[in-house]
Amino acid sequence: MKNAVKKLVVVMTLVFSIGVSAQDRKERIKDATPEERVEMRTEKLSEKLGLDENQKAKVKEVLLSQQKENKEVREEMKADREKARAEMKATMKKQHEELKAKLKPILTEDQYKKWEAMQNENIEKVKERKKHKKQ
Repeated sequence: MKNAVKKLVVVMTLVFSIGVSAQDRKERIKDATPEERVEMRTEKLSEKLGLDENQKAKVKEVLLSQQKENKEVREEMKADREKARAEMKATMKKQHEELKAKLKPILTEDQYKKWEAMQNENIEKVKERKKHKKQ
């Protein structure tokens, strides 16, 4: 029974230490500069593939180049997303204005005011959800 408990303690210690070291590695990578990440990748590849110094330098150069290209692509995609979001917002606003114009002659004045109030409530609910989502 004591042996089983000792084995369990040893196994739990190993599992915990492996989890902590993996988490530490992720934190180091997360906090590293792009150049540091390239250096880490180069060292890992060198260790795993047995690269000589010449190969290591060339691999590092390739990785730096790839990272620069990736950064440019990410920035381009971000600009495209922001542009698409602005276009979508403008389109939706235009559609809402058209909806208002179509409903106004159909609804009575009281019904239209109630409908507008409902629309404003919905807008506030969406803003509230966005606010909570960001937190």
